[in-house]
Amino acid sequence: MSLKNALFELKEALVNQELGQSEEAFIHELEKKNNLSSGALVFYFNNLMILTMNNLENSSQNLEDTKKINRKWTKNEIEFMFEYIKVRQEEGALNITEILEETAHLLNRGYQSVNYKYYSIQKANEKKQASNQNHYQFTTITDKDVPVTAVEVIKDTPTLPQANPGEDTDLLDILSGLITNVQQIPSINLNEMLRGLYQLTNMALQNQTAAEQVEQMKSTINLEKEALRDKLSKKEQQLLLEKKRNDELQIEVSNLAKEITAFNQLGDAAKIQNLKSYNQRLNYLIDRFGVVVQVGS
Repeated sequence: MSLKNALFELKEALVNQELGQSEEAFIHELEKKNNLSSGALVFYFNNLMILTMNNLENSSQNLEDTKKINRKWTKNEIEFMFEYIKVRQEEGALNITEILEETAHLLNRGYQSVNYKYYSIQKANEKKQASNQNHYQFTTITDKDVPVTAVEVIKDTPTLPQANPGEDTDLLDILSGLITNVQQIPSINLNEMLRGLYQLTNMALQNQTAAEQVEQMKSTINLEKEALRDKLSKKEQQLLLEKKRNDELQIEVSNLAKEITAFNQLGDAAKIQNLKSYNQRLNYLIDRFGVVVQVGS
């Protein structure tokens, strides 16, 4: 058996999201590949799934390497550590330093943090056992004082931690308690539930990105529409000015035609006599067009 190889491969697959559509099939194949009993990796898979989700949350907040974060130890991490150490020692791995280093890598924690936590808990347990050997205290109540008579034995089930007023609820503790509770309910598939939640969050992020892109496109379109309105308005003003100028030009051309016609109807003597005054009027009319400055003398 090789729990170490199986867990390191499982963690890499979780980080790289290479499990595919069926986690159960992947876990079963991994157990078979490493000569592990059926279901041996389920406990570790659930805990590594929580750890992976937490790492993704930390990376989205632009934090430093997770190993360097002085984060609170959760109950599931402690259980993971002791269970892994126990099984590895049963497999024949006797170097506790190497096992603690493996544990640190799997939990994304520094070696010193894992080493301190392991030995501090071991020391506390030894003190507690020594104290229990010297002191025994039993509390009993009579049958009539028992409010409810149990009809069957119910296993202890960890509950979600409750936040006291003024204290922040630890997200990891909540997730750990939730997964532990769900494991006790046969009708709920934990893997499917977590995968569904993960897919929902991905869809929510995609929808949020799409909504932002739509708003950006709307803003761009509105700016383009405004620019087109300004351009169209300027063109309309220019067209009105051109139309006004053409109307005025038509009037002036009509007046010029009248002057020429009147001059042509004069006799030769009259034309010579009125030539100077005719030239002045003609010069005036043409000057108004802005075409020529002077005609004749």
